Amino acid sequence: MGRLLYPDLSGRVAIVTGGNTGLGYITVRELARKGARVYMLSRTESRALTAIEKIKGELGPDLQPEILYINFDLLSLKSAKKAAEEFIQREGRLDVLVNNAGIMATPYELSPDGIEIQACNGTGHFALTVTLLPLLKETAAMPDSHVRIVNVTSNGYLAAHTTTPDFSSLEGLNQKTWSTWVRYGLSKLTNILFTNELQKRLAESGTTNIYCLSIHPGVVATELARGMYQGPQQSWPFLAPMWVIIGMLVMSPDQGALTQLYAATSPEVEEKDLKAALLFPVAQLKGKTSIAEDKDGKLGGDFWALCEALMRQKA
Repeated sequence: MGRLLYPDLSGRVAIVTGGNTGLGYITVRELARKGARVYMLSRTESRALTAIEKIKGELGPDLQPEILYINFDLLSLKSAKKAAEEFIQREGRLDVLVNNAGIMATPYELSPDGIEIQACNGTGHFALTVTLLPLLKETAAMPDSHVRIVNVTSNGYLAAHTTTPDFSSLEGLNQKTWSTWVRYGLSKLTNILFTNELQKRLAESGTTNIYCLSIHPGVVATELARGMYQGPQQSWPFLAPMWVIIGMLVMSPDQGALTQLYAATSPEVEEKDLKAALLFPVAQLKGKTSIAEDKDGKLGGDFWALCEALMRQKA
C-alpha cells in the first residue's frame, strides 16, 4: 500500500460508506488489516457480503478481520439516519468515519426525497455524519482517542466555479446546469463546505480533538470513474489510442485510497494540525479556492441549514 505507514488500529471502530467496491473496498481492507473493526455501509447487501468475504480472503488466514455490514442508501436521508442509528445501537465508540460513497456525472434526476441525485453526495453524508456526531464526540473524550471524519471530494469541485452556487434552498441545490459535470462539481464543493462548517461547529461546541478533512483521491480506475472515459471511447472509437494512454495514467484503487487512509489514520494529521484541510494525492496539503475556503461561512452555513431542514422533512 505505497510508502505511507499506518498505525495499529486495534480497539478502534471505523465506518466506510460505499465500501464494497473501488476506493471504499481498499479502505475497508486496509483499516481491517491494521486491526480496526470496520463497518461497510452500502446499498446492496449481497454485493457488500461478497466484498467482505473477498477482503477476508485477501487478508489471509492469519488475520481475523472484523468487517460488518449496515444498509445505507446515499439517496435517502431516512436510510442515512437509520444506518447511523443502527450503528449507535451496536457500538459504543466510533473512531474513523470515511464518507467515501459517491455518484458521478449522471443525467439530471431527482431522488425519492426530491434532491438532485448528485447533490446526495453532500446531503446523504450530512445526514449520516450529524446523526453519528454525539458518538464521535463521546469517543473523542475517551483516553488516547484519534477521531477522524474524512469526506471524499474531488478536484472536480472546480467545475462549480462555472456557475453561481446557491445552497440556500432546495431549488438552488437542485439547479439545472449546462453540464452534468457542473452538478457533480457542486456536490463535491458541498463536501468541502461541510468539512469546513463541521470543524468550525465542533470547535464552538468545545470539541477540539476531532479532525475533519476533505480529500481528492486522484483520477482512479473505479466503477465511479469508468463511465467518464468509456462513454467517449464507445462514441468515438477512432480515439481509442488516446484512451489507452489515459487509462495508463489513471491510478489504481490501491494508489487512490492512500490519501484517505492517511487522513483517517496518520499521526501526522494531528502533528500538522490538519483541521478542515484539503488533501490531494498523495497526502499533500492543497490550497482551496475562495469559494471552497468560504471565509464568511455563507455557503457552508446555508448548506448546513438546508440539510437540517431537509432532514426534518424527509428523515
